[in-house]
This record gives sequence, structure tokens and C-alpha cells, in this order.
Amino acid sequence: MKKYVKRLSLMSLFFSLLTNFMYAQTDSTEVASIYGFYSYSSSLMNASSASELTIQGNASHTSTGVQLTPASLGQFGGLFINGRTFTSVNGLHVEFEYDMKNGTPFTGTFGDGLSFFLYDGAVTNPVIGAPGAGLGYSYNRAKDTYASQRKAGLSSAYLGIALDEFGNFKSKRFQGESRVNGITGVTWSQPTSHVTLRGARGAVINTNGLGEGFTGYPVLITRSTLSNSGTVGRELQADRSYLATSNTLSTVFDLRNNAGEFRKVYLDLIPHFTSATTTDGFDIKVDIQTTQNGTPVNVINYYHYKTSVPYMENANPQTTDFNTSDIEGAATPQTLNATAPAFLKLGFAASTGAAFQQHIIRNVKLTLPYSAVTNDDAASTCKYQAVNIPVFNNDIAYKGPISITTPPTGSNANIDYSTFSFAKTSDTDLTLYRKKVTSAGTWTYNKSTGIVTFTPSNGFTGTATMTYSIKGKTVKDSIGTIIEPYGDTAYRSVPATITVNLKTTGCTYPVISNRMVTQGVK
Repeated sequence: MKKYVKRLSLMSLFFSLLTNFMYAQTDSTEVASIYGFYSYSSSLMNASSASELTIQGNASHTSTGVQLTPASLGQFGGLFINGRTFTSVNGLHVEFEYDMKNGTPFTGTFGDGLSFFLYDGAVTNPVIGAPGAGLGYSYNRAKDTYASQRKAGLSSAYLGIALDEFGNFKSKRFQGESRVNGITGVTWSQPTSHVTLRGARGAVINTNGLGEGFTGYPVLITRSTLSNSGTVGRELQADRSYLATSNTLSTVFDLRNNAGEFRKVYLDLIPHFTSATTTDGFDIKVDIQTTQNGTPVNVINYYHYKTSVPYMENANPQTTDFNTSDIEGAATPQTLNATAPAFLKLGFAASTGAAFQQHIIRNVKLTLPYSAVTNDDAASTCKYQAVNIPVFNNDIAYKGPISITTPPTGSNANIDYSTFSFAKTSDTDLTLYRKKVTSAGTWTYNKSTGIVTFTPSNGFTGTATMTYSIKGKTVKDSIGTIIEPYGDTAYRSVPATITVNLKTTGCTYPVISNRMVTQGVK
């Protein structure tokens, strides 16, 4: 009986190898992106040797991610992904995980919080913004008595998004040691745990304190995550005032997860089309996933960040910052030039003060909005036996024009089977790999069926892994204009991992599973 079973296993292996030989596709080459964009992904865990990363201040590399600040008094740190630039014409989709935990509260609230920011990709040596309430993004002016606390805002800043636990990032201040524009005159029912957007660096207004790096960065919109009632938000209006906004969060929550699991932020910048070919800035969406594999909560729902933003510079001295006076002057109307740079870079910052906590970030991903999405797959098989894995079952690509009113739809039916590739050598590698041979075995892909086959090496046991990526399809109109760009290399998915476990006992036939083990892009 044992001899008979062995013959069946070898025969199965023979036919599997023959099938792979006949139907597996050979490598080919795809066309370079016409947009010049390539996806980016980094766990940030033990990433101190990554050449594209630089840290500033109290930030440090750890095994769980980049610690922006430890849980101690008066800390300030930043991380720049300064070795990579990203085109802005098609927008951005950003994901990252964060942890806010430990520490000591001040007046019942932990602090301060962290920021994610975008800045001009032409900048080679970015300098982080102000500590404390500035969260490394906005500026801090001061009178001469506190001259050491003056700090310009982030270099060539375009957009800052704060997870502001303490709540001061949104506020206007005019006092001796801290002067910055913002929202004033509001009695907040929920002043803490705010998601807040501030705009780009402003123009030089005068030589009396409102110089380079000390104007602009206006508050665009802010919302607390703690409640759906009361005074929880404000939004900048065209007349430079702030309109009260209400929340309709599907779940209320504190931004601080307090030693729980990491939370995940999803950020979308979608080009705001005013005609078929003309855009005016971006529509910005911010979602936060509060539990693993849970449905993300929409906090900011497509705020229109225009290329021209009227705002008030409302923390002005009566005459100058360069004296010891505390007399405040009149607010002045300004208009911010918020034209997006052709190329963007990004980074993170966090700060603590009298209120403090630990801030950690990890698992950063950058793609274009509506890029294809791959999710990890798992399978098991026996020694000598090949296994077929339908990897596309839990993946999606998009179809339809880019729009926030009628967004494109995601489905595995939109995947272009011919764009599949096993692990690439770099982000700019244009080879489509349809076969990979490793010490564990041979991976092959059939573009007719969308099936990946793993054939173990003779006698191999243990776990084998391989990554892959995909794209959607490009659609053109009758005159050749691209109306659906999802087949461009810029829309290639971030790689997902296929894991195959080789069993050594209880083997009669392969047992295959295809389960989603990573959160899909929203």
C-alpha cells in the first residue's frame, strides 16, 4: 500500500510539472509610467539603514517602528522619507499605522500628538517645524524675552495633518512665548482628540516677525473624534471665517489607543476636477481604523483644499515681535498660494510637553488613489505535491473615471491578468516575472487562469513565501485620451505575500485556502 501511495504522489508531481511547463507564461516587460510615479512601502521596523529615511530631534529607530518621541517631558522628533519623491498630478493614497501610549496627562489629557505632512519635493534638506503645539509642522513666533522659542514652520510645507491628542494644534495663540494663527473664540465641547488640517507655508508679509516661515500654515478644517454632538469642529470658509461643523462618525473614539494595538490611518488626496481636464487642488479624505480588520471611521470627508485659500493672519503684534511688548495688533486678511508642487515628499513629527506620551509609526505605504490592491494569501500542501493558489480571489483593481461624486468601483474582475508579476528587484523594475525558482521550490503563474502554482523542491519542508503585484486596465476614448489610467505602472499594487506551508504528516491531497490577512485599501 505504501508503494502505491508513493507512485500516485510522484505521478501527481509529474503531471503538475508538465502542466506548468505547458501553461506558465514567460517573463515580459511593461511600459514605464507616463506619470513617473512608483509605489512605496516600508515597515519602518529596524529601518535605520534605509537610505531614503532621515530622522531629526528625539526620534529613533526601534524594532516596532520609528519612535518619534519617548513617553517623557518636552520631547520632539521627526521622520522624513526624504530620499523619495512622488508626483502630485494624480493625487496620493497614504496608509500608516501609529501608536500613542504610556506617559502622563496634564489637566487630564495626554499630549501632544503627531503630524503627517507633505512638502515640496525639490527640498533636499528639510527642517522640521515648531515643537509643542506646532507638532513639527506650523511655526512659533515670540517676543524678544522668549527669542529662543522662535521656530519657523516646516520647510516648503504643502499640507499638514495632525492627530492632535491635546488639541492645541488648531488654536490661535498670542502670548509672549507663543504666537501663531488659528481658530479663536470657540468654547469647545470637545477640544481634545482632534484631526486637523493646516495648509501650506505662507508668503513674507513684513520684517516685524511675519517673515519667511512665520506666516501661512492656516487651519483648514478640524474635527474631534470623541463625539457626534456639541462643538466638535470648524471649517475655513471663503470669507475667512470658520463655520461650525457637526460630526457623523460611525464610531466615536479617542485618538490615543493607550497601549492597545496599532491603529491605521488612510489618507486620500483626490484631484478636484473642475472640468474634464482642469483641476483645482485636491479633495482630502481621512479615515482611521481603530481595531484590526475593522471598518475604518471616516473623520474628514473630502475637504476641498483649493490652490488659493483666503485666511486671516490673526496673531499679529501691534508693531513688531522684536521687542518685549505683549500688545496684539489687528488681524490681516491674506490669501494663501496653495498650488501643489509638481513633486512631493513626506514625513512625520510628534512632540510632548507637560502632557506626554510615546508616539510610534510604522507600515507606511504610498500608492496612487485607486491603485490595485493585493491582499496576502495562504495555502498548505504536502511534500512533493504542487499546490494551485487563486491569488486574485481577494484582490481588487478599479474601473471608472476618477471622481469623488461617482468614484470608480473595485473588483477582482477589473484585474488585468497580463500585468501580474512576482517579486520585482526595485520600485522601478519593469520586468514582469512569471516564474521564480527558489531553494524552497518553483513558483509559476498562468496568465490565462490567474493561478499561481507552487511546486516544492524535492524533500523541502517548512514554509515558503513569495510576493506579487498586479494592475488594473487602461481605458481610452475614441481619440486616444486616457479616461481610466489604472493599467499604468504608477497604479501597480503594493506587493502582497503568498505563504505556503509544507506539511509532513496526514497528507492525502492538497488543502488550499485563500484568506484575506491584510486590511484592504479604502
